[in-house]
Amino acid sequence: MQAAAAAVRSGGNHMLKHQRQLSRTGEIEIPVSGVRVTPMDAGELLRWIDATWGQRRKAAILAHNLHSLYTWEVNPVFRAFYEQAEVVLTDGFPVLKLAKWRSGRDLSAKRHRLGTLDWLPGLMSETPVRRVAVVGATPEGNARTVGLLQAQAPERTVRGWAGEGWNPALEERVVAELQEFAPDFVIVGLGMPLQEEMLSRRWAELPPAIYAAVGGGIDEYAGIQKPPPRWLGPLGLEWAYRLVTQPRRLGHRYVVEPWLLAGHLARKAVRGERARG
Repeated sequence: MQAAAAAVRSGGNHMLKHQRQLSRTGEIEIPVSGVRVTPMDAGELLRWIDATWGQRRKAAILAHNLHSLYTWEVNPVFRAFYEQAEVVLTDGFPVLKLAKWRSGRDLSAKRHRLGTLDWLPGLMSETPVRRVAVVGATPEGNARTVGLLQAQAPERTVRGWAGEGWNPALEERVVAELQEFAPDFVIVGLGMPLQEEMLSRRWAELPPAIYAAVGGGIDEYAGIQKPPPRWLGPLGLEWAYRLVTQPRRLGHRYVVEPWLLAGHLARKAVRGERARG
């Protein structure tokens, strides 16, 4: 009886250990594409920011959706910067589903499909970062986001640089002023792939900080650009809301790019099969 009980306990401990391994945060490679993601929920990301800030080193937070998967396939600079990033969130519903299927982890669309508006509200209250830079978006959106973040923690310092009309001279000035400001955390919302290309070419010059590429997240956080209702995220329908509300700007991204991406992945799969054969 004691031996049997010990076996049951051993089996139960093994199962619990296995479940913990499946649910832990870690890198997952998406099939065929070779893209790697590190799914996190908001709490895990904020704890990672806390720990990384404590090490006073330079790091990047990026995210993958179908648009970035396509850009990753066709833009070598973009791809190289993603490959060096420590955190690549699963912002897109299809990316999350592929990661879940590949890894067998308990990844939830409600928790792990993580957009900027899922974690940015907790930045000032749940991490110790004291100097925050907001780079990008419209002047109004940038100023509002700076004000909202500052209001959450008046004892900290938040400074903004709008991204409208971004050009080499403005980039030079912003990089120089970031060096002087010495931020702990930098929110970069210049749109994809401009924000990743800028970070890539300026990475050596930028001061030690955590850099988060957020696309249109600054204007959305400020309320300048209305985000999709949050309940659409777990259903994988945020893209439909954006397409209906901004058809001219996003039509190519949501209607054409998925087919181009499918073609790229099909060719890679064929090449892989031939190489194995």
